[in-house]
Amino acid sequence: MRLHHKSLCHILCGGAVVIATNPASAAFIEDSKAAVELRNFYMNRDFRQSGAAQSKAEEWAQGFILKIESGYTEGPVGFGLDAIGLLGVKLDSGSGRGGTGLLPRSASGEPADDYGTAGLTAKAKLSATTLHVGTLQPVIPVLMRNDSRLLPNIYRGAWLQSKDVEGLTLDLGMLDRTSYRDSSDYEEMTVFNPTGGYRNITFGSGGSTSDEFLFAGGRYDWSPQLATSYYYGGLDGIYDQHNLSLVHVLPIGESQSFKTDL
Repeated sequence: MRLHHKSLCHILCGGAVVIATNPASAAFIEDSKAAVELRNFYMNRDFRQSGAAQSKAEEWAQGFILKIESGYTEGPVGFGLDAIGLLGVKLDSGSGRGGTGLLPRSASGEPADDYGTAGLTAKAKLSATTLHVGTLQPVIPVLMRNDSRLLPNIYRGAWLQSKDVEGLTLDLGMLDRTSYRDSSDYEEMTVFNPTGGYRNITFGSGGSTSDEFLFAGGRYDWSPQLATSYYYGGLDGIYDQHNLSLVHVLPIGESQSFKTDL
């Protein structure tokens, strides 16, 4: 993936001229923001004493993360659009040194010189309820993006969140694809861990992947010190998860507290 800033500017600036002529859409531009994050990541893992076929995994890469978030148009229901662009560039790697999660590899084991992906998210807002459709990066107890390498993984789906009741957050959504942290495309979802196992899950006749992850739940803040939540997450035909939590923060002195997270 290559980012051409001149073309992007022409698109954004051209759109701004059209949108700015409509007073009802002023907040769409005024509340917009953009950010570019640069990450330089080196990773070295030594397997020589384990007897593994590959003696080590060693790679070095540069990452670029572009995020653009619009505001909402004015009116009872506000509309907006977000965009994300991810680009990873190889600085040092080689055959027999891959597997760090920084760079994708070909079938022969050769690391890619660069890789990337992009996504758009349409959004709507009514009072304190929002709907996002498209590229998502949720962080809830049963669903969390993986941001432990050069680039984060992203999901594709729809996410409805309501905060209309003070102290209460409700979430409901469905995902059908994910783009992994070292991938350029969207794939169906499965259960995976770095050792290649499947967490003792036996797959049924539906196969080892699914295009439907459902999640629902909510969190209630009883006070600034106490919160409880319940969330459900289910990957169709593979697993179901129920998550109950209680978080309590006990102040024990100036700038100090004791946190209980069950």
